Amino acid sequence: MKKIFLLLAAAAVTFGAAAQVDFSNEGLRYWRQNHQMRDASRFHLDSPIKQAPAPKGEAKYTGMPNDTFWFPGEWEEVQAIVVTPYYAYYPTQGNYQVADPVVPGYAYYYQSYYSRTPSGIGPYGAMMDTADASGIGDVAFYLMDAIQLGGAQAWVRVEQLSDSAIVKRKLARMGLRNDNMRFIEGPGNSFWYRDCGPICFYYGEGDTVGMLDFEYYPGRALDDSLPVYINRQMGLPNFTTSIEWEGGNCLVDGTNMVISSDAIYDNNRDTYGQITWDGVNTSTINYQNKPSLTNARVKDSLRALIGPRATYILPAFQYDGGTGHIDLYADMISENQFVFSKMPDIYSSWNDYSVGNKNMDSLCSYESYFGENYWCSYIPFPSRDNGGNFSSQTQYDQQYTRTYSNHTFVNNVIIQPCFSEVDSTGMPSATWDKENICKLKNAYPGYTIYCVDVRGFDGSGGAIHCITKQIPAEHPIRILHSEYHDSVSTVWLSQSAPIYAEISNVDGIAEAKIMYRINEGDWLSTNLNPDPSDNSYNGVLPTTLGQVGTRFDYYITATSNAGKTITKPMTATQGGYYSFCIGGHLGIEEADTEENFGQFFPNPASDRASMIIDLGNGADYNVSIIDLSGRTIHTSSLKASGKVVYNIEASRLAAGQYTVVFSNSNERVVRKLIVK
Repeated sequence: MKKIFLLLAAAAVTFGAAAQVDFSNEGLRYWRQNHQMRDASRFHLDSPIKQAPAPKGEAKYTGMPNDTFWFPGEWEEVQAIVVTPYYAYYPTQGNYQVADPVVPGYAYYYQSYYSRTPSGIGPYGAMMDTADASGIGDVAFYLMDAIQLGGAQAWVRVEQLSDSAIVKRKLARMGLRNDNMRFIEGPGNSFWYRDCGPICFYYGEGDTVGMLDFEYYPGRALDDSLPVYINRQMGLPNFTTSIEWEGGNCLVDGTNMVISSDAIYDNNRDTYGQITWDGVNTSTINYQNKPSLTNARVKDSLRALIGPRATYILPAFQYDGGTGHIDLYADMISENQFVFSKMPDIYSSWNDYSVGNKNMDSLCSYESYFGENYWCSYIPFPSRDNGGNFSSQTQYDQQYTRTYSNHTFVNNVIIQPCFSEVDSTGMPSATWDKENICKLKNAYPGYTIYCVDVRGFDGSGGAIHCITKQIPAEHPIRILHSEYHDSVSTVWLSQSAPIYAEISNVDGIAEAKIMYRINEGDWLSTNLNPDPSDNSYNGVLPTTLGQVGTRFDYYITATSNAGKTITKPMTATQGGYYSFCIGGHLGIEEADTEENFGQFFPNPASDRASMIIDLGNGADYNVSIIDLSGRTIHTSSLKASGKVVYNIEASRLAAGQYTVVFSNSNERVVRKLIVK
């Protein structure tokens, strides 16, 4: 895949001499460009010296455990995030320019950056970029800070443990957090830890945290060893599979559903498997052959390993930096909802514009754990530095591959890529960038958004999600709930609204409640009552206390017998609660009236959205436009007769999902509108 971005020295270094690293060297840029291509491992396979795996360590298990298992959604509680600082590697002997690590302590040697064939193999040195000379170095340190802000540990991979002191000094100089960290010692090739790292899951009656380690492609053998180091040094069980897959090409919903793109098929068509090495003589480095797998075999394996409830493989983007990764445009905020980066219509001639729209439609047509279609919202698409459009699909592919979707959840924090300098308020300094982040906040209510300028590795095929790896929390409180929201729900006044959730924890649940408020009044609570036969909990919201148009905000809170408390959503106390307006009990006459209201077209809309309404002999409605956070941003009235065209100037609204409510004393009609 394109995401290689090899970390190499930029000047010749002779044996015993101090490293001279020029990260901006033109030759280094040439080297990276030539390695940022789809299936870049083929470059290495043409070389006379074969790459080898990392340490000769064995994984603890193969396959998956026989116990019940589940893969948590990324929005769920985490204990740690794995990252690494940027390293440059250099030869320590001979007259060479380039060192490219292949096994612990040994690297390819190249005479120049323009060489396609290594000249030999020998020891190498590693130099951490603490001056941000590469344009990438500081990003890793901001990530460490944001991880700790989110209440998780930063697990930092370093070449040697002595580098941990360098990391902490750098964080202190930058005024960043450095008191909740652990260090993983071991060599590596790069920093794409989403892709080469394990996919974590829970298994057994105790919800034990385990790792499932897929093969990373052959050209990144030292990166492929990351799960081995985590297993050895952090103690997490490591299960392995021979299926080749990259973690950025994975979305899970926390209920054994997995989504990927068909790039996974490409990964498994060749016959190059993992590498054997005796750990002593470099002459023993060799690839093992593996069978070429059919698409059906790959999908069946993915279904058995991760997605026994549902497994979906979508067409990959062709102009996304060469990754084929679904995380460049699709994200999940809960087990019920997708958030998409949608290209604006100005790019409608692009191949990936139509691929993306079809994929988004497909995702929203699938059934969630609760048997309902997933619902979706949209976030903006980035621009060039000047706020202008990309000139072509090729320019975007080769120079930018920007996306706001490629972020990382850390409990109630989102580490968010942006594309201009971050100012003293924590927001991007470019006007267009700041406006987009403000719109993005509406799609992720309650989250603290920690912006990081990632232009240092623009065009490499990824951003923050691709270089971070979540480690789930121990003893999770799992809460599954299909929430009420305006775009799908009409709750009757004649009865209270039923609330259903599945709640579990290895220590047992001491208490579960619904917290609610009416029209932004004081927060009140009502119990969720357990069913002794399973993990289900039932309760009600007293919607009979309201009237048509009354707004209810609510969330679920659960406390384990061990004293741990979690809310659903996790950001509920920061404003990320569920929100809906109640509606009247619809009789037959009103139901007929509902049919007289059409749907908005076009939808999504960018300029004007229209709806045909048949008001018969005449009717009078109040009209409210409500955003995803539950705020009523516009009100008006509609009084007319016969067939009318009702218009909304979408160009005056921020991009996102809106609920348009037509109501009077007898009825309430709800329509969804998406603005792009």
